[in-house]
Amino acid sequence: MALSDEERRALREIEESLFADDPRFGASVSDVDDGGPSQGMVSARGIALVVLGLVLLLGGVALAQSNLWWVALSIVGFVLMLGAGIWMLRARRDGVPARVGAAASSPRRHSGGGSLSSKLEDNFRRRFDNN
Repeated sequence: MALSDEERRALREIEESLFADDPRFGASVSDVDDGGPSQGMVSARGIALVVLGLVLLLGGVALAQSNLWWVALSIVGFVLMLGAGIWMLRARRDGVPARVGAAASSPRRHSGGGSLSSKLEDNFRRRFDNN
């Protein structure tokens, strides 16, 4: 069910006031997609690539008895399916590719009193930022 213009305006005002009150909160949720929990976008091109990869995979497996070169075809099909799936998961609804993490351009550092998961996340980021 779509929101009315009045409801959209009220939600926009609430969002702007939250961002004005707490900029850190605004930065942490600015990458959140309004479409739901998944940020991926299923497109006709992505589905076509997955179907093509599936056809190549099954065709290569079915014809592998006659020649081993068909095994290479099935591997190409699998790689195509995998690549198309990753591409669809990483694509955003507006067509701009999603960043790897929310802190890809500006890492957040939690000091002392953070939760265990935030401390583990910071350790993980530091490990790969140093390389």
